[in-house]
Amino acid sequence: MSRSHSRSSRSCTSCSSTGTYNCQSNVERSNSVINVREKRSLPSEMIVMRHSERVDDIFNGWTKKALKDGVYSPYDLNMPPSLPINRPIDCYSLDTPITVNGRVLAQMVGRGLFVMKKVPDVIYCSPSLRCLQTAYAVKTLSQSKALLRVEPSLFENPHLYRSMPTLATKEERAQFEVDERYKPLIRLKDLFSKEERIKAYNNRIKDVLLRIAATTEPSNDSKPLTVLVVGHASTVDLAVGILNPKQRETSIMDLHRIGDRIPYCSTVLFRRQSSFWEPIPDGLPPVTYRNFTNRVEHEFVYRSNE
Repeated sequence: MSRSHSRSSRSCTSCSSTGTYNCQSNVERSNSVINVREKRSLPSEMIVMRHSERVDDIFNGWTKKALKDGVYSPYDLNMPPSLPINRPIDCYSLDTPITVNGRVLAQMVGRGLFVMKKVPDVIYCSPSLRCLQTAYAVKTLSQSKALLRVEPSLFENPHLYRSMPTLATKEERAQFEVDERYKPLIRLKDLFSKEERIKAYNNRIKDVLLRIAATTEPSNDSKPLTVLVVGHASTVDLAVGILNPKQRETSIMDLHRIGDRIPYCSTVLFRRQSSFWEPIPDGLPPVTYRNFTNRVEHEFVYRSNE
């Protein structure tokens, strides 16, 4: 008799089914595996964030001015030294990258999440390049191990675009550590296939945020499960209206100059309560320097429809 067989027999001497699947040791091992698989939790905290500073907002007409003899040539040190994706520069007119300062700002937010022990366990982002870059910078500096889940449902209102933008392909966005196994709720081309009015935009963001909030994730129970959602200025405003106990909608008028009211890299922290999400206005430290803060305009964001 081999030594390994002897050990197995001694461990199950009281089991009449030794050597079969019903052996007690096998049942216990199977139950242990099931218990490990069942360790899933709903998100306890959700952070909704606007993308960082965009190149086209700071440098008007940059795609033409920065092109010399067919080569991208930045004319300001706040412009990216090289373009993040190898594609015609015209494609960036509808899908702009972030600036050098924008990358630093996003990294500061990521560092803040690490210091505050709010490291994201799950990260969702809009497919816009500026959102991908922002989410990746936050992920890196927060030391999150999460892969980015690219969700077209988080894209801003299509009426802002003259045509559907050319976004990064799977190969082009691999540099941002995207989870290509993730199945998005919609395709971007479906979003641009028909006109989307403000009511439908409210409903779309509501659907995706509530879906994210209701999705269980693997959890080790050592910390609250934290989800980061990186989108647009309107995403942050809509999230506050949707996740509040007293829900409100965002109107067309509300979207006017919303970027001034919800600056680059603005964040809002939500904490799950028994039957609703509670916004924590000062839950995360802001980034402030001369003539800039990423704090949201409190009176606007926390308004009611009454």
